[in-house]
Amino acid sequence: MLILKLLFIYLSVQCTNLQLLINVKNQGGDVMQENITANVSEDTVTLEFMRLDGVFVSQLVDFTNEVEAVKVVIPGEEELGQSGHQTLCFLTHAAQADFIAPDAMAKLRQKNPGTVRMAEEDKGWRQTTATAWAGHTIKLLSPAAARHCAAAKERVYLRAADLARWAPRPGLEQSSYTSAVTPFPPHALVSDTSDGKQAVGACVSENDADKECICHFEVCVNWYPCGLKYCKGKPQGGLSYRCGIKTCHRCYRYHFYVRRRDACPTYT
Repeated sequence: MLILKLLFIYLSVQCTNLQLLINVKNQGGDVMQENITANVSEDTVTLEFMRLDGVFVSQLVDFTNEVEAVKVVIPGEEELGQSGHQTLCFLTHAAQADFIAPDAMAKLRQKNPGTVRMAEEDKGWRQTTATAWAGHTIKLLSPAAARHCAAAKERVYLRAADLARWAPRPGLEQSSYTSAVTPFPPHALVSDTSDGKQAVGACVSENDADKECICHFEVCVNWYPCGLKYCKGKPQGGLSYRCGIKTCHRCYRYHFYVRRRDACPTYT
């Protein structure tokens, strides 16, 4: 009886979780590998890959809580005397229509695992300008995202516009999110300087290591399942049925404030 129970648990996990290793060709023609994991019990999908420049990218989508967390681990440059690595995490409101749900993802299978794949549609660029450090808000928004971004510590960024889009969790008010974040300094958020206010500039000169500035970081996800395909049945039936997936390519550009130039990622 115990063996049967263990077998049932094993099969349940196998049926509700999926891990795919996909060979993907980027727009430069280089082949990379992506690891996609669907967790039906947590209602999350995670996509991970290592860029050719050594940057590790891990994208988590929490469907239940409508949170997307993109984590990047950036190695130091030895020629610049940098040791260790930087971990950053960017939170945005999840566009659920842009990624197929975990239950649908968990049903995917690869007939030819060695095939090199290219996305069918280019979704272009999505630009995000952060306005605050997330602080403890991430734990209120999504426990899964909090675990995903734990290594970033205080370098977890979000924007006020997304805070307003997340519905309050049971037992919490909308103000709970706002009070838990740490906003960037007001002068770091000024985009129109016609009134004479001094806005924070871009991180340009490496000689000004102790000066504040606005960094930017770019990430491209070369292949991900972004929708389901449906085919029409035989004329006598006429019903449509799911017959495949649609795949997309999307790039992200993140802008965020740092108190010191030397805290800005090297890859900007």
